[in-house]
Amino acid sequence: MKLFNKNKIVALSAFSLLLTSAFFTQVAVANTNSPGIDTKQQNQKDRILQGVDSGELTGKEAWRLGKQQGKIYHKEQRFKSDDQFTRRERAVIHRDLLKSSKSIYVQKHDRQVQGANRPGIRNPGINHRQYNQTRRIGQGIRSGELTRGEAFRLGHQQKRINHQKRRLKADGTFTKRERIRIHKHQNRASKNIYRKKHNARTR
Repeated sequence: MKLFNKNKIVALSAFSLLLTSAFFTQVAVANTNSPGIDTKQQNQKDRILQGVDSGELTGKEAWRLGKQQGKIYHKEQRFKSDDQFTRRERAVIHRDLLKSSKSIYVQKHDRQVQGANRPGIRNPGINHRQYNQTRRIGQGIRSGELTRGEAFRLGHQQKRINHQKRRLKADGTFTKRERIRIHKHQNRASKNIYRKKHNARTR
């Protein structure tokens, strides 16, 4: 299999775009509860992100795995479109997630590695915060604490922060000062999520 040496920034960018698309799909159809499935989906996203950060996944592999996650989201959307999510439909999604979990394992343990796994731009702490914020937004949708409009704006704020992070990394470095700047943006985003979830508006 041909080695696909993509810069880690490209890998993270591609995967982030896929997750953003899947996130807004989830916003549009979050009308039935599926906490077990949601947890599996989030865990798999985290595994893909960790694989990119560690160099175990190339950009092409991360893209394919992210696309697989997106297909599962779209199938879940179709199932939920009638405001029902039956036991049989849940079983189908669980089977799909089992297959995608195996795919992640296989891709992370093959011989392909990220060609530009440079410690200078690694940022697991920031990545963890971003995905934690996304989980909080998703939880707010499911609980009814966030309206669709609020969730969209909060998700867009996360997207802007991610774009800024990519710009700061574009020169191949991610300095302490730049990391502090992103953390400050995430602090503001975290406060926004809290305020929106605790205002008087409900979905």
